Amino acid sequence: MIHLYIGNGKGKTTAAIGLAIRALGWNKKVLIAQFLKCSQTGEINFLSKTEDAVVMRPNMRHKGFVWNMDDKAIKETKEDIEKGFSDISANLLNGEYSLAILDEILDVIDLGFISEDRVLELFERLPETEFVLTGRKASIKLRDRAHYITNMTKEKHPFDEGLQARKGIEY
Repeated sequence: MIHLYIGNGKGKTTAAIGLAIRALGWNKKVLIAQFLKCSQTGEINFLSKTEDAVVMRPNMRHKGFVWNMDDKAIKETKEDIEKGFSDISANLLNGEYSLAILDEILDVIDLGFISEDRVLELFERLPETEFVLTGRKASIKLRDRAHYITNMTKEKHPFDEGLQARKGIEY
């Protein structure tokens, strides 16, 4: 089955990680791929120590938001993500994962870094794997394919008042 966690609100990754912890609690094997995150986070620190969780982060060269990157950094990030998606796909196809979380993959597709068809092909090749895709928005094609769609809507956030992300809460 396919889950989409979308929207401009906080909680997409948090919800996906919660599902990963639930699966791990039942001794299921989980792959977590974070495409646009490269900084240290509490959840990755924890999951990296868990035997049945595999964490892959293809974009480790450039920190920060894509919209703040120069052309060279964007090009390198796209290259890293293309290669990373191939590595992640190979890992999924060679492993026996119950759950695959593709964090921020919807934004990667929206940015044109990888094609939506590559993701759809992965679903076809791994029909027994549960997939969670996160990002701000999803295409009609992905929405039609999904079994679950959760839209996280921001009503209020401390960031809007100039407060920085807090260790253990936002990361």
